[in-house]
Amino acid sequence: MKLGLWLAEKGLIPDFLLRVAIRKLSLTRLKDKSLLSEKSKIAASFKEGPIAEQTLEANEQHYEVPPSFFTKVLGKNLKYSCCFYETQKETLIEAEEKMLELYLGRAEICDGQNILDLGCGWGSFSLYAAKRFPNSVFTSISNSQDQINFINEEAKSRGLRNIKAFKVDINDLDLEDKFDRIVSIEMFEHMRNYEKLLSKVASMLAENGKLFVHIFCHKDFLYPYEISGEADWMTKFFFLGGIMPSKDIFNYFSDDMSVVKEWKVNGTHYSLTSRDWLSNHYKNKKEILTMFSKHYDEANLWFQRWRIFFLTVEEFFKINNGNEWFVNHYLLEKK
Repeated sequence: MKLGLWLAEKGLIPDFLLRVAIRKLSLTRLKDKSLLSEKSKIAASFKEGPIAEQTLEANEQHYEVPPSFFTKVLGKNLKYSCCFYETQKETLIEAEEKMLELYLGRAEICDGQNILDLGCGWGSFSLYAAKRFPNSVFTSISNSQDQINFINEEAKSRGLRNIKAFKVDINDLDLEDKFDRIVSIEMFEHMRNYEKLLSKVASMLAENGKLFVHIFCHKDFLYPYEISGEADWMTKFFFLGGIMPSKDIFNYFSDDMSVVKEWKVNGTHYSLTSRDWLSNHYKNKKEILTMFSKHYDEANLWFQRWRIFFLTVEEFFKINNGNEWFVNHYLLEKK
């Protein structure tokens, strides 16, 4: 394992062999029967700690990479999450916008609402929706100052006066506003104590307010990402403090809110998303290496690590035709 990782990080293993290794490693997780029997215990353990763990370290891992890198690998909306390939022939930009349109419908977004984008990333949802709904007010929060600066600058350059972004550690989240909609796209996977988080969210919702959540998940298993050996490469470099939610995770944290609607998005959509990210990564290698040389001591090492990351996501969500790990959407209301 150690030699294999060393060779992969040097760029000495071709894609087709890495794909085989990634699939094999991913399938070993399915053989761990204790994941199902320990599920309730794992969920209960999350209630004992903070909302999110190792937020600074996780932020440095994944979200303090130069914004210019993401402009080279993501689509024009900078949507750093699963996109929607309705016909499987969409371009990345088309797939970004198809998923953003799904959010607007499933979250029941209407003009004139007060909307919180919780864990806003590079602002793909807020910036897209703020243009569509000029009479709505959007508040975007992230733990990354780079992301906040980017969103505020983009809003200004696009003439959007109905969106403001703020840096907030989710553990310290305390907003006085009441929101008609709270939207969270691939943030809950970075959280641990859903009980505390949902309690906070419920307190920020206006009367008849709703929470819309997009997460990736496993159909049955719930498990934390922790470093216990060489096999935990993804945790070490990209997902420290994160978890893999199970599809039914909200059933274990239901004191304050309950799911009223949910939708499954097959994992192949995420596989195709990451395939397109990888394609852009290769296409813009020269520019990316120049960027990385100003940010990392070893630019090529990090180019290869991102290559492995994109390959892993692509292969991971393909398993069992996208029915093992996939994306789920939920609409929740206060009890």
